[in-house]
Parts: sequence; C-alpha cells; structure tokens
Amino acid sequence: MDVTALKKRLAERVDARAPALDRLALAIHSHPELAFEERFAADALVAYLRSEGANAETAAGGLETAFAVEAGNGGPVVAILGEYDALPGVGHGCGHNLMGTAAVGAFLALRDVLNGLKGRVRLIGCPAEERGNGKVHLIEGGLFEGVDAALMYHPGDRDEIDPLMLAMVNLDVELLGKAAHAAAEPHEGVNALDGLMLGWNAMSALRLLVRSDSRIHGIITDGGKAPNIIPDRAAARLMVRSPENTYLADLRRRVLACFEGAALATGCELKTEWSEVCEVVNTNRPLAEAFAENAKALGRTMHPRRPSDTHGSTDMGNVTTLVPGIHPFLSITDRPVPGHSIAFTEAAQTERALETMRLAAKALAMTALDAFADGSLVKRAKEAHNGRQS
Repeated sequence: MDVTALKKRLAERVDARAPALDRLALAIHSHPELAFEERFAADALVAYLRSEGANAETAAGGLETAFAVEAGNGGPVVAILGEYDALPGVGHGCGHNLMGTAAVGAFLALRDVLNGLKGRVRLIGCPAEERGNGKVHLIEGGLFEGVDAALMYHPGDRDEIDPLMLAMVNLDVELLGKAAHAAAEPHEGVNALDGLMLGWNAMSALRLLVRSDSRIHGIITDGGKAPNIIPDRAAARLMVRSPENTYLADLRRRVLACFEGAALATGCELKTEWSEVCEVVNTNRPLAEAFAENAKALGRTMHPRRPSDTHGSTDMGNVTTLVPGIHPFLSITDRPVPGHSIAFTEAAQTERALETMRLAAKALAMTALDAFADGSLVKRAKEAHNGRQS
C-alpha cells in the first residue's frame, strides 16, 4: 500500500471540492445561528453531502440539527467531528463556520480513497458547542458507539497541537425577593438585586484566591424591571473552569457559598441550577503526533502549548474522556486575534481562513488514513488513552 500516494490523492480530492467548500463556509458565516438552532448550517452541509452521494442521517442522536454519515468497511472506526454554531452578538467569532465544512471535506476525500482499505470513517455534525454541550447529548444518543478515535480541529491564531481546554460547568443563579416602591415604601421590599450583587462581589473577591490556571466569570441576565421598583428577581449565569476535576468541585462549592451567604444576608430566596460538566480535553499523543506530521507535510508546523495559555472549554473534552481524540488549533490569522471577538469573526471569512480550512480537511483525512493503514496507530492511541485513565 502506497500511503504517500493515497495522501496525495486525498489532498487532490479536497482541492477539487475547494470552490464548493469555500462557498459553504462563507454561507454559514453569513447566517450565524445559536446552539440547537443551526438549521441553515446543518441543512447546507447535509445538502452538499447528499449532492456528493453521501446520504447523511439528520436529527442524529436525537438532536434536530445534528447529522451523521459513515463510509468504508471493517477495521477501526475513526470519527471526524464538525461544529457550526455561532455566538450571540459576534456571530462566528470562534470560526465554527470553518469546522463543519472542513469535516465534510475530510469525510468526502476519505470516502473517495477507501476502496481496498479496512476502516470506516464516521462524520458527526455536532450542534451546540458554545452552549448546551451538544456532544454530551450525542454520546448519550449512541453516535460514538464503536468509535476507536475522534478527530477535529479548531481555528485559532496559532498552530497548537495540544491546547489546554479546561473543565467547565455553568451555574444559573436566581435570587427572589419582594417588589415595592423604591421611594415610597422601600422598607416593604426585599431587594433581589442587592442579594445578587452581594454574592457577585463575594465571588469577585474569591477570584483573587483562585489558582492561576482556573477561572470564574459570568454575566448578569436580570437586574430588575425599573429603577423605581425594588427588584423582586435578579439572575446571573456563571462559568467555573479548571484543568483539574477535584479543584473544579471545590470551586463549585465556594462559588455557591458566595450566593448562599448573600441570600441569607438579604432575606432572598436562592435558586440554582448547574449544567453538565464540559470535561478537560485529553490530547491523545499518538494521534496528535500523526496529525502534526501530516500538517508539517502540508506546510504547517504544530507547536506545543505555551505554559501560560488556556483556550476556554469544549464538550470535545467529554469525547476525549470516552475515546482517544485530538482537538488541535490551526491559525487563520497572521497576528494574535482574541477568540469570541468581532475581529475573529472577520478573520473567519478571509482567504487565509479558507486556506486553513482546506488544509485542516486534508490533515484530518490523512490522520484518519494513518489509522487505517498503520495497524499500530489505533493500538498505541488506545494504550495511551487507557494509561491516562488508569
């Protein structure tokens, strides 16, 4: 088997689809959709797959905007994951318009060269990464059953093979008080906003004492209805993050105590709701090394994480807890640009971004091909994964 020739053919198949892939990425960019509402993006990606003869299953795993399709026979199963949800206010400020499209390009290129190879590639369209933990639902829906390795990439401003993605949990906080006229009868009220702000300030003081690799942050989602009414309701959504599950559990306890104390002090009723946990991304070293070699062959040098860097959180962490996986970053800019910003949204529609998207499709497809052609890669990936879990 001439793996080099097959990889060359993979690259050619991605290049042959470049105009269509570019149009898809730009169309999704111009129609940003929030978590679980990605109907335009999912429909566009599925329609393109079907135009190429790939009959994708829609509403996969019980999620309306998820999809899945598989090609190949026998051998290991490699999943290639794509995301396509956007952010409120900034649209595709995380570059997800490029990720779903790259995954589709990688899948189709692999399908074209699988004849004679033992292995199956499973494309999984993943909704709601930014909010909602879509991949957790897809795990529960069975889409990762039988998967031996899971591959995806993320746009960034640096080529990084093993980014630190923190474990994260959301906390919704609601304080309930009693409304009253703020000037005539303030003494008749119980100020829910005061309760929220007291808890918020306690949380802010706590942040000084939190480890430098962990984070606590959030927004106030309800601060009252009018300035002349004592607020009877105030609410916030918080995120608590850490690279260590035990420390995350301790931070959860301490953050909750801030608001419990504030509710007690102000006489408010406190209601809280925790989300599922986004787990730490565990970069699988054998798969990462294979991806890095393929990226290098395509002209990109992957760098290790910098000690001071973190990259937020992702439900891909839950996938890499279940199976061996990777989540490298590939740069779509020639200078530092913060993610989740208007500047990154603009970067995600440039020619540099489209070029990176096509390169990512090639590197993902080549890495999956390595798993099919090299009988030891999946074995080494599983050994590394199981060693991490032991």
